[in-house]
Amino acid sequence: MTTRQDIADIIFPDIQETIGDLEKKYPDRRDKICSRVAPSPTWFLHIGVIFASLVPRKFCSQNKWTFILRIEDTDQKRLVEGWIEQIINWLKTFWIPIDEWPIGENNKDVWNYWPYIQSNRKKFYQIFVKDLISRWLAYPCRMTEQELEKTREQQTKAKVAPWIYGNYSIRRNKTPDEIIEKLNKDKGFVIRFRSHWDITKRIIFDDIIRGKITMNDNYNDIVLIKSDSLPTYHMAHIVDDHLMRVSHVIRAEEWLMSVPLHLQLFEACWLTPPLYCHVSQILKSDEGKKRKISKRKDPEANVEYFFENGFAPQWIIDYLLTIVDPFYEERLINNPDKNFHDYEIHLEKMNKSGALFDMIKLQSVNNNYLSKISTQDLYDQSLFRANKYKPDLAKLMESDPEYTQAALNIERHTAKDPKRFTTFLDVENQLRFFYDSERIKLISNVWLVSSDEKKETRNSEPVTRNKVQKSTNITLEVIKTFINEYIQVLDLTMTVEDRFTQLKEIWKKYWFASNNAEFKEWWYNWKTWDLAMIIRTQLCCTNKTPDLYSLMQVMWKDRVISRLKILI
Repeated sequence: MTTRQDIADIIFPDIQETIGDLEKKYPDRRDKICSRVAPSPTWFLHIGVIFASLVPRKFCSQNKWTFILRIEDTDQKRLVEGWIEQIINWLKTFWIPIDEWPIGENNKDVWNYWPYIQSNRKKFYQIFVKDLISRWLAYPCRMTEQELEKTREQQTKAKVAPWIYGNYSIRRNKTPDEIIEKLNKDKGFVIRFRSHWDITKRIIFDDIIRGKITMNDNYNDIVLIKSDSLPTYHMAHIVDDHLMRVSHVIRAEEWLMSVPLHLQLFEACWLTPPLYCHVSQILKSDEGKKRKISKRKDPEANVEYFFENGFAPQWIIDYLLTIVDPFYEERLINNPDKNFHDYEIHLEKMNKSGALFDMIKLQSVNNNYLSKISTQDLYDQSLFRANKYKPDLAKLMESDPEYTQAALNIERHTAKDPKRFTTFLDVENQLRFFYDSERIKLISNVWLVSSDEKKETRNSEPVTRNKVQKSTNITLEVIKTFINEYIQVLDLTMTVEDRFTQLKEIWKKYWFASNNAEFKEWWYNWKTWDLAMIIRTQLCCTNKTPDLYSLMQVMWKDRVISRLKILI
């Protein structure tokens, strides 16, 4: 007569180790407390992975406990080559250190609770599932797609709870002899968990963040081992969290509904479950409804999106911490000398509701960050980003670091600070015109030139005999005469006030009003603002610049005169 142990031995003939052997191999940790992040190496890195890493890392760091990275790669069809190295690099970028991870020296696991990649732990799952089969808490099942569809139709017609359970499982109630007969014929079977299948049963459990929770218990005979012999997430994380001695599972709210199933599996395996903490999700408003940020729909789900669009990693951390703690931003304002490194999380006080993805707030947070850091830090971080995304800009920045930093530093940390850098894209836009080679590329966008005009070249810059600026109707003759006198008296050592007083006398010669009142009362032809805009655009090829006199002091006299003489 066939026994349940016979079934287990036939399904897993090569598994000779026992759960007891694994317990000896992976004893309790000395520090007792351990948490983890366990992403799947598929597609790009989701912003949620950084969030799911940040919280347990902070929790472990402030208590001097262990934080591990485990790779859940049981979905082999969706693997992305090189992804593991990428996520490790991303975590480093966000200052999220790992105490144990999959790749040690020479690409080998070097930590005590290895391996850290699930596909390399297949034998461990089989040991546990073999034990479940021997105790009749799991069974092999080969339901065809047609049989599964027929079951769904029956349940819909009968208006009963869906899924595979009780009499809706074709293989669940077979005897060991009947199962042996089927095993000889079936190929590609899965191993299902034998649940209590009571659809009315409720369960109460504790969540450190959310307190006591009551919900329906699991009644589904879920799949533990797939037909490719790899486990599902549900079975894998039970085994891994136990053998790696994970004490706190800090994960996204979306997994909250799976807790009853996971507690059942821990109990079935005679294991003590970890403490669960489910953090709020990053949400997005879509046609008036809130939903989780999607990898398929939302570009901002990709961490790379923020770097491509010029956001700083510190900004992302600050924003994510505002989701963790609604008072985090206020703490930053009240403690300007502190940053996210000084912040401590308290799981029981964390935000319980999801936060909407707010691009305006994100930009504000990033602007505050870039405005607060030193000019040296701004230069270093801008250069780091430029080396990755704009190597031509990086080469310019490195060609004259002192000049570049002076350009970045205009009016920073002063009473007039315009906080003009919201993202690193603004840094790029506010830097390029300072370099002569870049200005030559940009200058053609500043002027309107008729197609029949003869063009010449002066100092490598295209020139026409009748240039007219796009933004003003000032005659070329007035512009030339003014510029000729302007460069004769140009003195960049004067104070702003003295410089303005001197210029007013020159402006009035050419009928430029110093202010709106003069313009209206004395019938001036133009305003000084118009003339200043001509100088600004000739120097910088844009009207969006920092203070004109300050940027001229950075460019210095020879460069300013050279650029203005093109107009004469």
